[in-house]
Amino acid sequence: MTWRQIIPACFTVAAMLAGFYSIVLSGSGDFMLAAQMIMLSMLLDGFDGNVARLLKGTTKFGAELDTYVDMTSFGIAPAVLAYEAVLKHFGVPGFIMAAAIVVSGVVRLSRFRIKDPYRGQRGYQGLPITVNACWISMFIFVTEAGLLEMERWVLQSGPLATLVWTSTMLFLILQVSNIRYPKPTKALVGFIPCILFVMFLFLQVQVAVASALTICASCFVYAFVMPLVPRHRDIRDLVSDTEDEEPEPTLRLP
Repeated sequence: MTWRQIIPACFTVAAMLAGFYSIVLSGSGDFMLAAQMIMLSMLLDGFDGNVARLLKGTTKFGAELDTYVDMTSFGIAPAVLAYEAVLKHFGVPGFIMAAAIVVSGVVRLSRFRIKDPYRGQRGYQGLPITVNACWISMFIFVTEAGLLEMERWVLQSGPLATLVWTSTMLFLILQVSNIRYPKPTKALVGFIPCILFVMFLFLQVQVAVASALTICASCFVYAFVMPLVPRHRDIRDLVSDTEDEEPEPTLRLP
């Protein structure tokens, strides 16, 4: 590998380590920092593609490495966080819910690798795994912050718990569905708002909670509204294009 390829790979590995650290933090009970690490991992995982394109260092190895990072940071890490923070209090049903987060993520990423030769460059078939990871981690972050009325902002029972876990189950179904989703831009200019919102999570609690709720709202809109927006050809129609066109290997985030 050349230095042009090594530098983007370093961002990808850093993203995986942030996801791994999130798992460790969840096990020790530091749920707010665990949620922040998931979002930091997402930010680093978005940087690798931009850096790779900037340096002209995209590789098939980087694309494959990115898939395993996604599984660690956005499949396993949010499942562990959800289980340790909330779901373990529900016994077997809670464990099943956490396991479903992992299984749906594995299936989604496996289908992504097989069915999408463009690695998300022209949209997605099924909800990207990152949406559910953001949704879970940010709501846990908000409830752990303790800024809002705790009798209402809890994930064990009540209206908020119903909203969060019902939506989570729908997200898991959408991840393995054939519903078409547009690709969020990862161009550096379009990526700046994402950078800012993640940075805000590390500021004073009022700013951090506002940022987290904004991220949650964005996830909800993307999951349930964006499929209704007029779109281009379905990803299944794009597969036939590969007979005459070699897809560019990227470090894109599924």
